[in-house]
Amino acid sequence: MKVYRLYLKDEYLEMVRSGKKRIEVRVAYPQLRGMKRGDKIIFNDEIPAEVISVKLYETFRQVLREEPIDKIFPDRPSFERALRRFHNLYPRWKENRYGVIAIRFRLLGRERDEEP
Repeated sequence: MKVYRLYLKDEYLEMVRSGKKRIEVRVAYPQLRGMKRGDKIIFNDEIPAEVISVKLYETFRQVLREEPIDKIFPDRPSFERALRRFHNLYPRWKENRYGVIAIRFRLLGRERDEEP
């Protein structure tokens, strides 16, 4: 089991803290590619979570087609708006070079956050 420290903007951290955000999507940098089920994530050095599954994709567009948008962005933006959010966070060359990783997780230490 490996521990990953991931940092989120405050608005996304609150979505994680509330239990509404269940999938973290990032450029699949080499240091994230080894992530697997059972690994731990510490968001912003304060919120512990366990990895449920990890899936690699070629593009953010592909992620948004295959994963539930409301688990990535609980405020439920349109497909195009969600895609724009990713492209505002990451330059397209990084998406093209590394691909994209979708990490499903569950919060630790709170029974209400257990996956059904």
